[in-house]
Amino acid sequence: MAMKRSLSVMMSSLLSMALLAAGPVSAYADNNENDNSIRSGKEATNSGVLKEHFIDSGTLAPLKRLDLDTVLKLALDYSLNYKLLTFKITALKENEGNLNKQKKKLDESASGGTGGSYTLPESLEEIQKKYEDFPEELLPSLYPMLETNAVVNRLISGIGSITDAMNKQLQGQRDQLILSLKQINIEQANTLLDLEEARIGIRLQMTSQYVELLTLKKQVSMNEAYLDVLKTDVKRAELMQEQGMTSAEKVTEAQREVEKQEQQLTQLRNKYRLALAQLCLDLGVAYDPDIELGDLNEFSPQPVTPMNRERILEKSFEMKRQWNSIILAEQQKSHTDAANEDQEDYLETNVRIAEQQAEKTRIDLNKKIDQLYSNQETAYQAYQNALKDLSNAQLDVQHITVRYNNALVSRHDYEKSSFSLTQQEAKLELARLQLYVAQRAVNALEDGFIM
Repeated sequence: MAMKRSLSVMMSSLLSMALLAAGPVSAYADNNENDNSIRSGKEATNSGVLKEHFIDSGTLAPLKRLDLDTVLKLALDYSLNYKLLTFKITALKENEGNLNKQKKKLDESASGGTGGSYTLPESLEEIQKKYEDFPEELLPSLYPMLETNAVVNRLISGIGSITDAMNKQLQGQRDQLILSLKQINIEQANTLLDLEEARIGIRLQMTSQYVELLTLKKQVSMNEAYLDVLKTDVKRAELMQEQGMTSAEKVTEAQREVEKQEQQLTQLRNKYRLALAQLCLDLGVAYDPDIELGDLNEFSPQPVTPMNRERILEKSFEMKRQWNSIILAEQQKSHTDAANEDQEDYLETNVRIAEQQAEKTRIDLNKKIDQLYSNQETAYQAYQNALKDLSNAQLDVQHITVRYNNALVSRHDYEKSSFSLTQQEAKLELARLQLYVAQRAVNALEDGFIM
């Protein structure tokens, strides 16, 4: 995928690859050679100023209304991380094609057999052994030829050694290409895992952001309503003071409560505007403080039955990457002609390291699984508690309504008690929102994304 797996590190490495693949970024050419602007073909320096087109965010689409479905669609379409992963897949496939062509050329360049396998006879015995019917009286005349054969054999031997050395070098290069191709295949597999993990992670992250935004909006609305209640308290205190029924100190206390609430409301509004601005940037839409937010789709909170632990780990993107790491270490061991025992031990140790890292990951993921299910259970219990508190508040309002109708309590006390019911309704909704996020995290967990 806060998203797991340090998204900032992933973004940095992928961006570097994308920029290298695309070639150097150049700014528009400038006719004035003496200005401080970065021109086409010029690297950025401390004194240089980047051209506006390079740092401009571009035109952002205006929107008047957002809902979760729209947010999820826009987030996936606009995600730079997701786009970079698709570029990486393309780059890896192109690199695979390049390596395959290099391997083909090496295969064509390698000569068969051993260069020094054939030799000419260098003695009379070899001549007689090879040519049984050769006349003995002619043997002495062969001495000059045998001397020539000895010279030719040394030349053949030298050429054979060179050919063998070249073939050995070509074979080493070929082995390295084969290993590089296997590494490319593993990296492609990992990138496809990253791509699917990113898709799930983006949906979960944006769901969390949107729910946070809804939560802040509801908190702002609730605090605005509570501020009206506190202002009513001030008016009531001032009226009672005029009638000599309370002191100026009570009026001051009520006014201070209003001031405190106004400060909290200002902070909440600022947090809401910041969260909305950040969401708009993530979606590639123009910021508008008046964007309407749609509520969540129908969501009925239910208790969760945890999935089988082994099944979760089988689907885990992280465990799949660890499996690929072990395969890669084993391939490096099997496709490397170790120069000595130390290198052989080194390659074997790398396999053991990959296996131990996989075991560590399995333990860490088990802890995260426990934590995510615990978070969901806690959120569900908080929702159940909020339901109970709302039921109690409804009973309280029913009782005070009877007393108010019988003129046993003032209108002010009745309205404050009724407002407590509104507060409990808001708390239930906030608990439902938090449970929604916890439930989505569990769903992502069971799809292989473990934060």
